[in-house]
Amino acid sequence: MNPKDAAPADITLNQSMALLGWSWIQSALAEQAMSSLTHSLLEDETPADDFQTAQTRLNETAEMVALFDEVESIPLRAFSDLDPALTSVSERLLVEAGDCLHIAESLRLVRDLKRYLGKRESIPHLAPYASQLEPVAELIREIERCIDDDGEIKDDASPELKQAVRDAARARDNLESTMSKLMSGSYKDILQDSYYTERDGRLVLPVRADAKSRLEGIVHDTSASGQTVFMEPTQAVALNNQVRLARLAVQRERQRILESLALHIKEHADILMCNQQHLVALDGIHARARLARQMDAHPYTFHEDGPLTLHHARNPELVLNGTKVVANDIAWNPDTRIVIISGPNTGGKTVTLKTVGLMALMARCGLFLPVGPRSEMRFFPEVYADIGDEQNIELSLSTFSGHIKKIIHILERAAPGALILLDELGIATDPQEGAALAEAILLEMKARNFTTMVSTHFLALKTLAQTQEGFLNACMEFDLDKMVPTYRLVFGVPGDSAALETAQRLGLPLKTIEHARRIYAEKDRRAEALLQDLNRQKLDLENEKERIAREKESIEALQREQQRLTDTLRTQEKDYSRTKTKRIQTYVREAKREIRHLIDGVRQSRDLPKLRRAEKQLRQIGHTPLSETGPDRNGWDVPPDNLKEGDEILVEDYNACGVLLENPVQKDRVRVRLGNLVTVVETKRLKGHIRRTPSAGKNQKSETVKIQTESQSHPRATLDLRGMRVEEAQEALELFLSQAVVNKLPKVTVIHGHGMGKIKTMVRDYLAASGIGKEFAPGERHEGGDGATIVKF
Repeated sequence: MNPKDAAPADITLNQSMALLGWSWIQSALAEQAMSSLTHSLLEDETPADDFQTAQTRLNETAEMVALFDEVESIPLRAFSDLDPALTSVSERLLVEAGDCLHIAESLRLVRDLKRYLGKRESIPHLAPYASQLEPVAELIREIERCIDDDGEIKDDASPELKQAVRDAARARDNLESTMSKLMSGSYKDILQDSYYTERDGRLVLPVRADAKSRLEGIVHDTSASGQTVFMEPTQAVALNNQVRLARLAVQRERQRILESLALHIKEHADILMCNQQHLVALDGIHARARLARQMDAHPYTFHEDGPLTLHHARNPELVLNGTKVVANDIAWNPDTRIVIISGPNTGGKTVTLKTVGLMALMARCGLFLPVGPRSEMRFFPEVYADIGDEQNIELSLSTFSGHIKKIIHILERAAPGALILLDELGIATDPQEGAALAEAILLEMKARNFTTMVSTHFLALKTLAQTQEGFLNACMEFDLDKMVPTYRLVFGVPGDSAALETAQRLGLPLKTIEHARRIYAEKDRRAEALLQDLNRQKLDLENEKERIAREKESIEALQREQQRLTDTLRTQEKDYSRTKTKRIQTYVREAKREIRHLIDGVRQSRDLPKLRRAEKQLRQIGHTPLSETGPDRNGWDVPPDNLKEGDEILVEDYNACGVLLENPVQKDRVRVRLGNLVTVVETKRLKGHIRRTPSAGKNQKSETVKIQTESQSHPRATLDLRGMRVEEAQEALELFLSQAVVNKLPKVTVIHGHGMGKIKTMVRDYLAASGIGKEFAPGERHEGGDGATIVKF
């Protein structure tokens, strides 16, 4: 017997996860953690054992991802592991100043997170973390009072410490003053250098070795060369003692402060540990959300027992490695229990198995998946994998007995509903016996309610999937024209192994390939030919389906564009109608004001000529400025170059007749009168009538409203009327406002200054009477104050 066959080949869930590449997910997830404590825990991340826990994790991830889209980001940052400090406090009532600073930083983080999450709505799964966080404000204040930002005890942490620090500084100053005097006095010539130094916390002088007898004092040290002796002069002994005693007093008071802080920390130790657990949990959720962004992963519908529909699924391990991935749709209904994947070697069968297995594990951890929208994932309580990789020497050493022992382990241990992934079931033995055994194993797994995906080249298994209820065929597509796999997964048909084509592509001599084809042609392969024919038909249908889907998408895009253009035209039509209405309203207001003026004049006089003039003016005011129906266009054929001032003209775009007020020769724009309106239009829009004579002279007078109807590429938003006469200013104002309306400016500024106030009064009276603007008001201080008027349309 082969020794390898005798060796047990147990397979566990952890080994299955390793075969699927779970360590890649763990490492990638851990790298997203903010804290080293969370990082260590995520490196051992394990999937949830029940559906409710997995669903809760997924909901938490979704809420955290949604917070990423807010303007104010979640204030999560790195935090320290407090367990060593809390253990020291609990057992010995000892704490370091640096540990106190870490505790304060942790509590400040808790405070910021509680405030941030507390203000958010629609986060029912994250809100409980906020409610359970306790900032312990009094402990933060006590630590901040005693410990500075560098993790050192503040000198004013207590009155006693403040006084002790002062005493130590005073003693040190006295000592240094004495040492300086000794150095500059009679001992100057026996010193090796002009400085004093410190040994064992006491100040000493560097004395030459040959002159040490000349100084009375204590020897503390010598230099490496022996040329210098460091001595404490007798005059400095008492002062050194005072400095040491003062330092000890400072040290004792600092220790007392740390003991006091340790007592405070011990009182809140349980809260601090609870806070840390919640911080780690939030950091883990935050890491899952960050990993989703890194992988371009998306949410999905999670079922305890339902369909599996993964749109545009990409292998997570390949995505994390930065490898270009062919996305595939992986889907089957709940009644399907066995999925048989066939197709060419190196065509992507094993990658497909790993993709489904990894995603099943990721879903149980609450991770988003690298899939498209509207995907659905089923909860698998366990995932077993027996996957070998022919491209890896270590993993290709499995034997038939090893595979069978793994299958036995799965049948004995796997729970109902488990996902089983088998690569090349039944290999490494006689093909016919292996196929029969594989068929029996798959029927047993179906009976045990397992969901099984198996890759195979066995024709018997492909045929089984076409005839047995609960089985589904799938294949990895192979491009026969280019002789390469496409890595595209197609459900519903078996795949051709394309062994000869693959061997030729990999470089096997053509003579050998042709020999193999002749041997293969002599075999009775009618069943396989039938499956290949079905496969081609299915692929043709799939390609046609994709073509129809692309055309449908193109048609829908055209429909959306048509709808957008229609909406735009309708909006423009409404804007035109609104503008036209405002012009008519302006005309009516002006006419009413003129009528009131005429009536007031008539009431004050009974002069007959004056009454007749008023009657004539009333008739003129009654003329409609723009025709709604438009004139008859017959005869309007005279070009603009043949027109002259005073001719009756037709403005084509307006569908209205009027009078030309200036000679159009060599002019791009001219002034015309349309009823009671004077406007400026492009000369090319004008037409004259072949039989019409001038209907009005240039000296004809009437009350008019001047409107500029031509849009401009760079319309003005500011008009300065300072220095103009009132009449001149009103004419400029009318033209400026009409241009602003036509060019759809949101607001404009009219600068009139203060002066005598006449122009300002004219501007605001005109705006109030005409109703051209939606509203108007004096400008703000930076806009000119009351010396300017802001008009909004």
